[in-house]
Amino acid sequence: MNDEQKWNTEDWLTNAKRVLEWVSTIDQNQPLMLLVRHSHRDTLQNHDEMMSGGLTELGKRMSFELGKRIDRKGKMHIFTSFVPRCFETAEAIAAGFKEQGGEVIDIDLLPSLVGPHIIEMEVWTNLHPDGGNVTDFVNKWVDGDFGERMEPFIEYQDRLLTDTVKRLFSNREASTYVHVTHDLAMMCAKRILLKRTLSERDREPFLGGLGITLASPGAIIFVSGEELPISIE
Repeated sequence: MNDEQKWNTEDWLTNAKRVLEWVSTIDQNQPLMLLVRHSHRDTLQNHDEMMSGGLTELGKRMSFELGKRIDRKGKMHIFTSFVPRCFETAEAIAAGFKEQGGEVIDIDLLPSLVGPHIIEMEVWTNLHPDGGNVTDFVNKWVDGDFGERMEPFIEYQDRLLTDTVKRLFSNREASTYVHVTHDLAMMCAKRILLKRTLSERDREPFLGGLGITLASPGAIIFVSGEELPISIE
């Protein structure tokens, strides 16, 4: 089975395809940002693997296929976590975008896309290495369950918004900003932007994510198959 057939048959790519369909409806002169979970990886067994695990070969190939299908004519700037599976996803997306004639300005590392600062490492015992309880973890963090053992949620919220959505508002150029991140940062973004408690169905599969473009006033987010107005304070 070739890569195009794989792209068309892998169930975990459903959300990625939804986002791509939405991107194709956005005016090319509109600035656009995407927040994307990294591509396919093996199951993570412990914290060390969380910080060092890379992509499978399938994950790399499907990231390339995603890049080929991003229907944008202007320049792309990619930001990513330094963790191998995110950086490998970013590199493959860039290669795919260039393959279809796009221009990638750069791939830059962004600490906020790695996740929050952890003060006491034992906090990680509350999060399954493979992320199965990530939505519950974020909800508890927002509620203050982890106290001073990790960065306050409000501080991480400010860092993440400044590095992502607020960049879109401040630049307002017809560029595409792609941010490659992890389960945890993705769920934090949803909690912040949707302004509600997370549920298990909010978790994104590999290469799934959300898109944001500017509107008047504020912005529009595309998430879980629907468009919603959002405001950034």
